[in-house]
Amino acid sequence: MTPRPDTDAGRRIPVSELVTGGLCLVASGVFLALATALPQGHSRGDDGPGALPEQIGVFGLVCSGFYLFFTLRGGFPGVAGKFTAAPRALASFAIFALAMAAVPLLGLASSLALAAAGLTLLFQGERRWLRAAATGIALWLIATLLFQRLLGLPLP
Repeated sequence: MTPRPDTDAGRRIPVSELVTGGLCLVASGVFLALATALPQGHSRGDDGPGALPEQIGVFGLVCSGFYLFFTLRGGFPGVAGKFTAAPRALASFAIFALAMAAVPLLGLASSLALAAAGLTLLFQGERRWLRAAATGIALWLIATLLFQRLLGLPLP
């Protein structure tokens, strides 16, 4: 985004930020629609397996809406005019879309671990490969040991 001028005359709309926010809004809406299609719970007072995904979808919609609002408003309060790099956001979205497509082949824990490792590689810094490996291994351990073994949740 170009630096914000002192007046609104000649103000440019950050197209890349609008596209990113719009994609997040659409993805959150689709996620919420898919979550509401999950079956209801079996016992009285049970919210069913769709309760948490529905909450995540609503949270995604709210965050995307605020992101678009602040983008159109001209920035986030107290932050200089430098926004996230749209190519990095698009690469992040692509990494997780590929990871979700790979779930039937690799399993959820392995797919998320590879996606987190790939996302870690997008950030600059020393020992990126080591950080990526540590992130991937840690996420796999959390998914496998905590959710699958300790909590007994079946992971696809």
